[in-house]
Amino acid sequence: MAFENIEHQMAVARPDIIEILPGLMPKVIKRVCKLVKIPVIAGGLISDKEDVMAALSAGAISVSTTNPQVWLM
Repeated sequence: MAFENIEHQMAVARPDIIEILPGLMPKVIKRVCKLVKIPVIAGGLISDKEDVMAALSAGAISVSTTNPQVWLM
């Protein structure tokens, strides 16, 4: 149902970007990136380089985090 809701929300809200939370779900990120034609950011619970690389490899254009150690990677 959540994936169907994305399509509905895209038509209603027409966002410029989507943030997926938590960002530790590469399969979900990949699926959403295939569904939509706008940039996707992965956010939440990103804590190391492996998390960052998995999100970017799945199609996210960036990650967001409040963890300062990740900012410096």
